[in-house]
Formats: sequence, C-alpha cells, structure tokens
Amino acid sequence: MKRAMRKVSNYFFVILLFFSVLTVAQENRYTKGAENGYSWKAMSNPLRIYDDSKYNYLSEILERYRLLQQNFPEVEHLGCSEELNDLLKAGESENISLEDMVKAIDEFYTSTENVSIPIIFAYCFRIKELSGKSDEELIMYLNEVIEFCRD
Repeated sequence: MKRAMRKVSNYFFVILLFFSVLTVAQENRYTKGAENGYSWKAMSNPLRIYDDSKYNYLSEILERYRLLQQNFPEVEHLGCSEELNDLLKAGESENISLEDMVKAIDEFYTSTENVSIPIIFAYCFRIKELSGKSDEELIMYLNEVIEFCRD
C-alpha cells in the first residue's frame, strides 16, 4: 500500500513539474503582448523535413502589419514602414524573399540578448539592414528596441 502511494505521489510530482515548466515557458513567449524570439524558436519542428510554420506566421504578421497598421503606437518610430517603402520605390522588394527573411530572423534570435524582442522588430531590423542603414544606426535601433522591451 505504501509503495502504491509513493508511486502515485511520484506521478503527481512529475505532472505538477511538467505543468509548471509549461506555464513558465509560455510566459516568456510574449513581450509587451507581442510574440517574441521564444515563440519564433518554438515554431521550429526538428521532426519535420520541411516545416512552413515560420513562413506562415511571418506572412500573417506582415499582412496584419501592412493592412491594419498594427504596431505599438507608443513606439511608432521603431517600425520600418519608411524603410520598406524606400525599398519598394527602389525596386528592391523583389530581392526580399520570405525564405531569406526567415533565415535572417533565425540568425537574429541566435543571440540570447534578442530572444525577448518581438518578432516584428526582428523583421524591421532586417528591413533596416537591407535599406542600407549603417552599423551605428542598426545598433542604435536595437538598443532602442531593447529599452522598449525592458520597460
């Protein structure tokens, strides 16, 4: 009887531990209400040869951003619509593939300092890179985004 109670107790502990880890992990997936690098990394599925969840997610978030102008109103200066419009006017938009953008965002989130940054800002960082912003300007932008995420 004692052995059975200990076994039940062990199972209960494992289940409790699992749910507590799951809950903590979900809390990290959002910064200021927006999905961040933790969410981006969770979209990778190593068991599938070709997983298009990142492509679908990026397409959806960019469509919302473009059509609805969804952004953080208090930090509109952290967006990238101006740089994106410059790339479109210059005819450079054909050079921006979704595959390259996903790879660039994957690379962006390899730095542990960046994982709390919302995905839209990782995208904007890449757009600013493509538009020819200097390294100084990119570092300044990244510092502003990090500061916004800390508040």
